[in-house]
This record gives sequence, structure tokens and C-alpha cells, in this order.
Amino acid sequence: MFGNFIRCFLYITVGIFVVCGASYKIAGVETVTVDIFGMILLSAFVTTLATVLMLPKENDGKVMSCVKVILHYMVLCVIMSFLGIRFGWVDFGFAGIVTMIMDVGLVYLFAFIVYYMIDRKQAGEINKMLQEKYGDEES
Repeated sequence: MFGNFIRCFLYITVGIFVVCGASYKIAGVETVTVDIFGMILLSAFVTTLATVLMLPKENDGKVMSCVKVILHYMVLCVIMSFLGIRFGWVDFGFAGIVTMIMDVGLVYLFAFIVYYMIDRKQAGEINKMLQEKYGDEES
């Protein structure tokens, strides 16, 4: 479980850095304070906790998995909206909340794509090793 936490934390942290960097670039922000690093790490830590606790397990059915993913995304939006307002990343109001919901979606998408690509690569390597060891043996 600890290894899964670390892996999710890394994906989420990088995702937040990418989205923050892009958002700041679009907004025309040229300098940021050192405080942003602590804010990003705290945000990543809190959202990683929610992720590890809420994401579907292997034995969950399709419906339960979909419900958990939707609830997980909603919880992440609430957490990040609260932290975003607290850190001054977004304004409290409709536009600020919508902006944070979109940012959370971008981090979610980024983390999912990276997770998928790495898992697919690892599965390919495992299959290759199994193929080398066992060949085309029929059982």
C-alpha cells in the first residue's frame, strides 16, 4: 500500500506542477514565490490520501467502480477548491470553482495517462519475460 501511495503521490504531484505551470503561463504570471512548492506538495499529499482510500479495488464490480471514480473526482474537486481558495490560486465564486474543477480534471487525466502508460509497459515486459521462459507451450 505504501508503494502505491508513493507512486500516486508522484503522478499527482507532477500533474499539479504541469497544470499549475500551464495555468500560470496562460495567466501571464512570470514569477512565483517559493511557497508554491509547499502548497503543491500539501495538495498532492491530501489528494493522494483521498485517491488511495477511494479508488476502486480489483474486486469491485463495474457499477461500484464507476460510482467510486465519480465520488473520487468530486472529493478531489472539493479538496482542491478549498485548498485553491485558501492558497489564493482561485477566487471564491463560480468562475474560481469551475476553474479548479477543470484543473482537477486535467491533473486526473494526466495521472491516468501516465499510470496507464507505465502499467502497459510493465505488462508488456512481463509478457515478454513469460514468452521467453515458457514460449508457446500449451497447457
